[in-house]
Amino acid sequence: MSTNPTIVVAGASGYIGRAMIPRLLERFPEARIIALSRSEKTSTNPRVIWKKCDLFSLKSLEDAIPEEVDLAYYLVHSMGPTAHLDQGSFVDYDLLLADNFARTLLNVKVKHLIYLGGLIPENARLSLHLESRLEVEEAFSRYQIPITIFRAGLILGDQGSSSQILLKLVERLPLMICPHWTQTLTTPVDLDTVLKALALAALDKNHLGKTYDLAGCRPLTYLQMMQQTAVHLNKKRWFLAVPFFTPTLSRLWVSVITGSPKDLVYPLIESLEHPMVARRAHLFSIEQADRSYEELLKNVVLKIHSSRMIFHFQPQRKTVRSVQRLPLPLGRDAQWVKDQYVEWLPRFLKPLVQVKIEESAIDFSIVSKRLVMLQLKLSADRSHVDRQLLYISRGLLVGQKNQGRLEFRTVLNRNYVIAAIHDYRPSLPWFIYRYTQAQLHLFVMRAFSKYLLSRKY
Repeated sequence: MSTNPTIVVAGASGYIGRAMIPRLLERFPEARIIALSRSEKTSTNPRVIWKKCDLFSLKSLEDAIPEEVDLAYYLVHSMGPTAHLDQGSFVDYDLLLADNFARTLLNVKVKHLIYLGGLIPENARLSLHLESRLEVEEAFSRYQIPITIFRAGLILGDQGSSSQILLKLVERLPLMICPHWTQTLTTPVDLDTVLKALALAALDKNHLGKTYDLAGCRPLTYLQMMQQTAVHLNKKRWFLAVPFFTPTLSRLWVSVITGSPKDLVYPLIESLEHPMVARRAHLFSIEQADRSYEELLKNVVLKIHSSRMIFHFQPQRKTVRSVQRLPLPLGRDAQWVKDQYVEWLPRFLKPLVQVKIEESAIDFSIVSKRLVMLQLKLSADRSHVDRQLLYISRGLLVGQKNQGRLEFRTVLNRNYVIAAIHDYRPSLPWFIYRYTQAQLHLFVMRAFSKYLLSRKY
């Protein structure tokens, strides 16, 4: 094992990432750590190099990641805002981000990738949140990158979002009516156990290709967690269990009471219908798995930090991101989908839209070809059969300081194609854009999806 590896940490500014970096410095005293973050950051340690990086951009990743990487950590979840207007599911965002990271690591021949996902219930219909965690695993595996996968449930620590939700429910509700999901079994884990496992597995060939569950104590229900947390905090609380799951009502009151964004709360609540219990045969270590929850709490710092949790990243105003997953007919690729889109769109919006193609430029016009509403320019050097990249270069619908781009990209071994718009700035006043052009784009993409589905067989 190299004593001075080059380590890349994606999601370095997040809760787990920030805590992981000191552990890596301790484990590898001569390591060089490339910490990727969506915002500018500085480091007091010369061995930690912070790089501003947009994980939605392959070019940004390629510029940030060095040509030789020994170890990479992927600690990214996309349940926060990424643009002023987000159009798309966090599931598709997660898939696109993982695909970008995997493609980049493949080019630098990384020796070891470590991914932290979520516990997966056995023999259960998964929520979108857990389906996404599993799909990210699949995305990395499809590229045959040397990987170790860790799965964890609720991670208890000082600043974790799940910890804050739990704490604020206990702190702010003297009487809590507990729906059925609070009686579901789970295996919480403390931050220290997670960090120790992620560090110990690093660059160890014995862990390559393995999937591990993490446990910090014996399984218990969410209701028991809240009851015992209240005792730990010296809070006298009353809990009334009711036999209803009520996911819609639950996620609403959890969001309101805790001040947590609904984009964070909703997927988490929907994941609680089924038990999320660490599998004993798949534990990375049984050292902490037989503790009681009370013992776990003795080693965890719990503190409420703010009246309202917000995401650390504030996206630029008046930018648009739209990510849509489309069906891909057997044997087809991204280049075929792009060509179909250019041919199909004027037929679908006939007679309003006209298309003019000259070399690498595609002009979309309304009524007269002289009134170019939007021009796309193919980036030939960054496009291939499985990815077509087009820059939104000009037009009456394009605003100032626009860096927009449209891409069609195959994912999961060509099972799907992603159609994504990134960093687009419209020229229309924002209120008008949201309820006209933005809605028209979604309508068109849904129709195009149906068209591709009709071409599937």
